[in-house]
Amino acid sequence: MIGIVYATRQEADPFLERTSAEIVAVHPLLLFRVPGAGRSPCILVVSGMGKVAAALAAAHLVLTHRVTMLVSAGLCGRLTMDGRWSAGDLLRVSSAVEGDCDRFGRAEPTVACDTRWFKNLKTARLVTNDQPVFDTGWRRRLAGIADLADMEGAAVARAADLYGIPCAMLKGVSDAADERGRQDVASHIDWVSGRIAEALVGELTLIATDNQP
Repeated sequence: MIGIVYATRQEADPFLERTSAEIVAVHPLLLFRVPGAGRSPCILVVSGMGKVAAALAAAHLVLTHRVTMLVSAGLCGRLTMDGRWSAGDLLRVSSAVEGDCDRFGRAEPTVACDTRWFKNLKTARLVTNDQPVFDTGWRRRLAGIADLADMEGAAVARAADLYGIPCAMLKGVSDAADERGRQDVASHIDWVSGRIAEALVGELTLIATDNQP
């Protein structure tokens, strides 16, 4: 069983609509079961925003629903300043790290992600923070360690690593992680989430086909 983690219902809705997913729980977490007709069956959780919420949701999927793989999907900000990616671009994440975590002067280690998924997409490095990056100065600092920024991905990757299961990530660029970021997210969230949903449905269908005898 595949477990999918989205931070917000608005990001998840296009995928839920495309797959005719059904609510299976609202407490302690909002959970949906995605039928396996022509696709790999999976269960989706809307975690809430931030690293703690994402880690708890990922652990719940592993311990309660016995998922054997986690997928983190959702929006991200672009940290790179070379303009190679823009709003609406989809990327698979090769590694994730916490950007606002300091353990007595030492950062948390980077966690490798499963890049066998979404092979048609370009790869990128992700940094995860508990606050959104909407500041040019902070963006420049983070650009030294990653290409993209979000608020949940590294936490999902760490949970997967803890339980010894793979974690794949699909991220859609919504903004440039600058002072216009809040407005850009609001303008792009539905469109980018729709693109993410299309790619995720396609991947689940491909995997189901590949696994047929």
